[in-house]
Amino acid sequence: FFFFFKQKTAYEISACLVGSEMCIRDSLYIVQAKETPQKYLTETLSLKTQHQKLIHSIFLTNNQKYVVSGSQDRVIAYNREKDLSLDLVLEPQYQVKGVVGTSDSQYAVYGTDEPAIRILNIESKQEVLVEKINSTNEIIAITTSRDNKYIITAQKGGNIQVWSWNQSLNQLKLEYEIVSQDYILATQFAISQDNKYLVAAQEKDLKVWDLSTGSFLFEIKNAHADRIFTVAISPDNTKIFTGSADGYINMWNMSRRYKVIAYYSQNDKAYSLALTSNNRYLIYIQGDYENSFLGIYDLSDQKQIQKEYFNINLFNLFLSRDNKHLVTSNQDNVITLYEPSLEQLKEDIQQTPDAVDNKYSLSA
Repeated sequence: FFFFFKQKTAYEISACLVGSEMCIRDSLYIVQAKETPQKYLTETLSLKTQHQKLIHSIFLTNNQKYVVSGSQDRVIAYNREKDLSLDLVLEPQYQVKGVVGTSDSQYAVYGTDEPAIRILNIESKQEVLVEKINSTNEIIAITTSRDNKYIITAQKGGNIQVWSWNQSLNQLKLEYEIVSQDYILATQFAISQDNKYLVAAQEKDLKVWDLSTGSFLFEIKNAHADRIFTVAISPDNTKIFTGSADGYINMWNMSRRYKVIAYYSQNDKAYSLALTSNNRYLIYIQGDYENSFLGIYDLSDQKQIQKEYFNINLFNLFLSRDNKHLVTSNQDNVITLYEPSLEQLKEDIQQTPDAVDNKYSLSA
């Protein structure tokens, strides 16, 4: 396995260095101080939102016109083409538990604690469908398939429901329900790009089904030592990524069902992650209760490319399908837009020398 840890500078551990070790420390410090690290995420817009509760969901519509965010109290849409000017504020009577966008950029789909599934037309600003669920358990997670054929919900307690959505008739139909044998308080979803697999992270466990049939495929018990916060499938369906409160981001081989690589940051929780469409880069958020960092990891070269620190907790990130836009939100409900320079990043990796400035090398 490969691990990375919270780094301490040599000055923080200077009591352990003597003689020539101090010279190495000082030489490296001077060289690194002269270097200006390449930044692969360029901030383009930042906005303090009107949410009163913590943002739990964000997405950018595929036509890149709207940034939509959700919290327990509100669903808000901002017009990206007009510098994130306020376009829509929806304040439902019930608590909003998750918000996702459809691939055609027309709708925001969200679950509430009624419980119900609600579908909002972003352009017309009107709710076009409300499907109340015959259950006493509130919805805690919701997602849609890329072809907009399915809407998947998870309820408090662990049951998962898969609904087919007929847009022409504006109807939802319950296709099947996965009944949990255990009482589950937290569920996170991921659906493969080809709409073949449904992956659910429930507490510490990882479970996979065939989306169209509901057939159970496999489970990885205790995939993490603590609750899983985020899950994703690689675009080629070969790997599953999970991030947890235990500080680990794990990469799993989907066919052989074993852990390939584990990335670790001590005392940090892995809140959110996204994969680029070429299967090469992992973009992720990790942090504690006061600080966090936004990182980029090269899966091909197995090296961290960027790690930008923030004196505030970041919680959510969303990467557009074309990899050209990244959206984050933090504990102050500030939304920030970035433009990742991923092609430039690839070129820089190929050109970067192994030693700093080609003047010094260090072995341990």
